[in-house]
Amino acid sequence: MEAEKIWDVIAEIEIDDSWRKCQTPEYNEYRRKFEMAQQQKHLAAFPLSIEIESSYSCNLKCPYCPRTVGSGEKKSKHISEELWQKILSECRLHSLPSILMDHEGEALTNPRFGDMVAEAKRAGILDIWLHTNANLLTPEKSERLIDAGLTKINFSIDAVTEGTYNTLRVGGNYRKVVQNVKDFLRIKAEKKAFYLRVRISFVEQKENILEKRSFFEFWKNEPHVNMITFQECIDCEPFGEQDEDSGLSEKELERKYIHESPFHCSMPWEMPVIDVAGNIIPCGRPVREHTKDFILGNMLDGDTIESAWNGEKMKGLRKLHTKGDWYKNTMCRICVKSLRDSRKRLLALRQEAEKKISA
Repeated sequence: MEAEKIWDVIAEIEIDDSWRKCQTPEYNEYRRKFEMAQQQKHLAAFPLSIEIESSYSCNLKCPYCPRTVGSGEKKSKHISEELWQKILSECRLHSLPSILMDHEGEALTNPRFGDMVAEAKRAGILDIWLHTNANLLTPEKSERLIDAGLTKINFSIDAVTEGTYNTLRVGGNYRKVVQNVKDFLRIKAEKKAFYLRVRISFVEQKENILEKRSFFEFWKNEPHVNMITFQECIDCEPFGEQDEDSGLSEKELERKYIHESPFHCSMPWEMPVIDVAGNIIPCGRPVREHTKDFILGNMLDGDTIESAWNGEKMKGLRKLHTKGDWYKNTMCRICVKSLRDSRKRLLALRQEAEKKISA
């Protein structure tokens, strides 16, 4: 059986592929290389994609959000102009193809976000992504983002009823979100921005598992929605605690995990993250004080994306995940165990939901 891979946690259902027909050969080549990187078969001299934290502020308090990890350790703020210009300068120098412009915060809380998208476009970046809860997405902001050059937007909604939404998206307004998304789709059509991929996202949890089918039915016929995704909910609580195996030697770890199933993460080949503090991180998992050794460098301290990407720490992670020795890195060990435990719970939830539906 093929070893697990990190991207298995998202199932994408494409309902409108019109956006694909608008892409350039340059874009298609970047995606070809990225898909090879997802299989650990391509390693670029500079990342094919990066994720930045435009803001660590958020207008919601969702119970399963990574922001709950180490609550209070990170202060809410927007990315500084100094850091953003350092990122842009390096991306322009290396002809970066793709950028995700969020992380653990809601990017639309940053009043400069529309300008940042336009600046990323002018820097030559082909693929500019946004994940948003859509509560702050007015028609004016939608028009600004499309005009600025946004190419992908993912709406995180997770519910199809107000009651469930209020439980999972604490502080949000379900009706306003639905209207905001519909306004965005309308403006996309008016501007004939058919290259722009729109994805609607549902993270499966015990509170919404019975709404999964109706969520799909609700959004599948909405004009100009391109994808609907169902994502496994990853329990972030383990990331907030010291790992129980952190004191074990490499030999002790090998003995303990010798019978564990293989796991080969591709993130060290794909997409580093830069948070609002300037930290360069190998992937998007929540790094806090007790896991700060996972950080590759800091751009405000003189490190660069290139130096971190090609540095000894990143090389070590690639070697570790090529061999399947995920348990030898504290952060990776926490991640894989959390992924597997979360998947077991989800499978049980799905079985229970099927029984209720068929009863």
